[in-house]
Amino acid sequence: MRSVAFIIFTIAVVALLLKLGWWQMSRANEKQQLQSQVTTRQQTMLVDLANLPMQPLWHSITIEGEFDNQHPILLDNQLYRGRPGYHLYLPFVSQRQRVLVNLGWIAAPPYRNMLPTLPTFNGRQIISGVIAPAQQLLQFKPDNSDDQWPLRVQNIELIWLTQQLQQPLLPWVIQISSSSPLALTQTWQPVVMGPKKHYGYAMQWFLLAIAVVFMSLLWLRREQAV
Repeated sequence: MRSVAFIIFTIAVVALLLKLGWWQMSRANEKQQLQSQVTTRQQTMLVDLANLPMQPLWHSITIEGEFDNQHPILLDNQLYRGRPGYHLYLPFVSQRQRVLVNLGWIAAPPYRNMLPTLPTFNGRQIISGVIAPAQQLLQFKPDNSDDQWPLRVQNIELIWLTQQLQQPLLPWVIQISSSSPLALTQTWQPVVMGPKKHYGYAMQWFLLAIAVVFMSLLWLRREQAV
């Protein structure tokens, strides 16, 4: 009876480990497809917000317009070389449409109750970058309960930000090109964890499953010998 219970337990553990391994394999395949899509679409440069493709994500884009310096948004908890900071987002008005532009990383002051000195961009500007989805993380309540600008947020929640701006926003953001003279320090990556890491994790789960099977066989042989 003891051996039967042990076998059932072993099968359950191995099944779970194999499931985790195959999940990591599927994530690796998704990341490979995303990397391929990003590389292909970035070769096409868009220049007109009024004539975008049905799926504009990951295309390169160059547009002209003006920044709304009165409504900066600071995406919190952004580390760069071990130093805390923010990603600075500004609304950009082009062809009567508003889109958030991620200008890059800016260092945080030493105290939490302080905000960094933000750059301003006056007059008409030409920006180039990549159309990307807004960062979707676990949503927390913004630090500024009185909705004072600049807003310090944990997530780029476009619906909520539209309400704060009282102006519609396009359903994606522009990650400014690192070669732009307006760009701050660039830390954004389209694929945070590449497929190689997922393949590595999958191999670890598969090897662990093999180890569990091997140890279980040794235990059963010892039990039979007794």
